[in-house]
Amino acid sequence: MQIMNQQSIIRDIEQCARERRISISALCRRAGIHPDTFRNWRKTPQNPDPVGANLHSVERLYAELRKIDAEDAERVAKNGGVAA
Repeated sequence: MQIMNQQSIIRDIEQCARERRISISALCRRAGIHPDTFRNWRKTPQNPDPVGANLHSVERLYAELRKIDAEDAERVAKNGGVAA
């Protein structure tokens, strides 16, 4: 089992959001997390010491990504197997 550090998790969430064509801001709103909080978790030149993300918030983001997948699957099923 691979242990992911915070920056790897943040990159994974960003990649998952891109794949689902949802912005990080929209994903955060769905998860009840302020988008600025997510930005504070990212290490950047302007933010060299990011705030630690808590497990509960990260899990809420992943839960929303799973909900998006379920919504998409339901939409495809309603359209006879064709993505809308």
